[in-house]
Amino acid sequence: MNNPFAELVGFTLRLGRRGSGTAVAAVEVRPELLNPNGVVHGGALFSMADTVMGAALFTTLAPGEFCATVEIKIHFLQPVTKGKIRCRTRLVHRGGRIAVLESHLSVGRLQVAQALGTFAIFVPRPEKTKRAGGVKRRPLSQ
Repeated sequence: MNNPFAELVGFTLRLGRRGSGTAVAAVEVRPELLNPNGVVHGGALFSMADTVMGAALFTTLAPGEFCATVEIKIHFLQPVTKGKIRCRTRLVHRGGRIAVLESHLSVGRLQVAQALGTFAIFVPRPEKTKRAGGVKRRPLSQ
């Protein structure tokens, strides 16, 4: 799985076996991840949970299916100033269009955050070439 964002932030990402609904990631604390108070920024922990949740769900997707985050709730339990942060994620429930995943973030044996996320599962509709009046639709990415 190609994940440019994980590479940018420095997460090492490992997917579970196909269909497992699991994934893990790790990142070494470094100055770029710290907030002005000298602790790992909450957004870095959130991004890690979000990224690993998407990766775990990816292991269950059929060809042509995609997923997107709907919402994530995160509890920050302990501040992190050094060490290697690990994120372990598992699929809690998967329906046809919605999935729920859970992430546990830790440094060594110390749990530092816990997150619960909801993701949408979808298959893009084929682009319609004509609308009323013969106007072509443009993809949203433009």
